[in-house]
Amino acid sequence: MMHVAVIGAGWAGATAALMLARAGIHVTVFEANSIAGGRARVVEKSGRLFDNGQHLLLGAYRRSLAMVDSLHAADSANEAPYLRLPLMLQSAPKMPAALSLVAPNLPAPLHLLAAIITAKGLSLSEKIAAAAWAGRHLRGGSIGAAVTVSQLIENQPRRVRQSLWEPLCIAALNTPPDAASAGVFVEVLKRSFTGDARGSDLIIPRVNLTALLPEPALDAVRSLGGDVRQSTYVTSVATTTSGASVRLRDEATHAFDFVVMATGPQHLPRLLSEIPAAAAIGESLRTLSYEPITTVHFDFSHGDLGQGDQAPMCMLDGSPGQWVFWHPLPNGHWRASVVISADHCSGDESSLISATLSQLAQSYALPTPTWQFVVTEKRATYSCTPKQCRMLASIPKRIGPLFFAGDWCVPELPATLEAAVISGEYAAQKIISEINHD
Repeated sequence: MMHVAVIGAGWAGATAALMLARAGIHVTVFEANSIAGGRARVVEKSGRLFDNGQHLLLGAYRRSLAMVDSLHAADSANEAPYLRLPLMLQSAPKMPAALSLVAPNLPAPLHLLAAIITAKGLSLSEKIAAAAWAGRHLRGGSIGAAVTVSQLIENQPRRVRQSLWEPLCIAALNTPPDAASAGVFVEVLKRSFTGDARGSDLIIPRVNLTALLPEPALDAVRSLGGDVRQSTYVTSVATTTSGASVRLRDEATHAFDFVVMATGPQHLPRLLSEIPAAAAIGESLRTLSYEPITTVHFDFSHGDLGQGDQAPMCMLDGSPGQWVFWHPLPNGHWRASVVISADHCSGDESSLISATLSQLAQSYALPTPTWQFVVTEKRATYSCTPKQCRMLASIPKRIGPLFFAGDWCVPELPATLEAAVISGEYAAQKIISEINHD
C-alpha cells in the first residue's frame, strides 16, 4: 500500500488527508499544534471556546461547503452545522454613511443589481453608478495585472466606494484597497454574483471552525486506518530515490511515497532547506508579506443589543473595527466579535479594548462586558497585492514526490478557506491519479 504524509492539519491538510484516505491510501498526518485548523481554528480561554478569527464564508465556496456537508451528513437529524442567509450588507445602527443592502430571490446577477437599486443609504445616481460598474465587471473584460482595487473603483461615487466596494474588498481580500489586487477582487465578485444566485449567500457556522471541517475530517481519516499525530513538529523534508522522508524534532525519520506540504508558506523555506531544487521556492516565499486580523471578543449578559431583525454581521466605521459579528450563547448571553482586518494595531491591549467598546457604544446600549479577550493572528493572510499574486502564480505546486497545499496555492482567489480546500483537493487528486496510473 502506498503511504502518504500530510504535514499540517489546517483546512488544506485535513481536506487532502481525507480525500487520500477515502481513496484507500494510507495517510499519516503530522500537525505541530494540539488543535487542528491552522489559522481557522477554535481557541480555548477561561473555559470558553471561540474561533481565533471570524472567517467569512459565502455560498460561492462550493468546494468547502461540499466537504463540510459530506462530513456532517450523519448529523442530518440534528441542527445543520451552518446557517445559510441571503446576501445582507448592513451597517450597525447610527454608523456614518450607513448602508442596508439585501439581495432578493432573483436569478443571478439580477439579484445583485436589484439589491443595489433597492439599497438604503445611497442616492439614485449612486445606485445607478454602482449597478453599472457591477454589471460591466461581472460580464468580464480584461483588468491589468498591476491594477489595484482603488484604481478600479476610482470613478465610483465617494459614498459607493466607502460604504460598498471598499468594505467588501477588506472583507474578501484582507488587504487595503489601495494595495489589493483588482483582478482577484473581481474574481470573487464573479464567483459570488454570477451563475447560481445562492453563491452570494452568507454562511454562518453554528459550530466552531475546527469542528466544522478539520476535526471531523481527521476523525474520518482515523476511522479509515490513517494515523493522525498532533503536537508533532516536523523539522525538515527530503526527497529520496523511492519517494520522500520526513524528519521529526526527536530526530526520527519516516519514509513515504508522497508528501503533501500543507503548512503556512512561512514554514516552507525551513522544511525544504535540504532540497536544492526547492531553493528558489524558499527564496520567493521568504519575501512574502502578510496582513493581520485582530478580533476583540466581548460577552454581554443583557442590554439592548439591537438584534431584532438585524444582520448577524454588521459593518462598522473602521475606528478601529470594520465588522461586528453577534453570536447567541447557550446561557442566553451574547458575544460580540469585532474584526479589525489588515491593520497592524498599535498601542496596548487595554487601549484597543476601550476603543472597540466605545465604537460599539455608538450603535448599541451595552452593559459592562462579563468577559473580553483579544486575539491577533499576525499572519492571517498573505497580502493580496498584484505583485504577490503574480509571484505565487509562478511557483510550481510540486517538486518530485512533494505537493504543496494551502490558500497561497490558489492565487486567483484571496487567502480564504475555499482556496485552502481547493488546494488540498488538487494535491490529493494528483497523488491519487499518479498512484492509479502506476
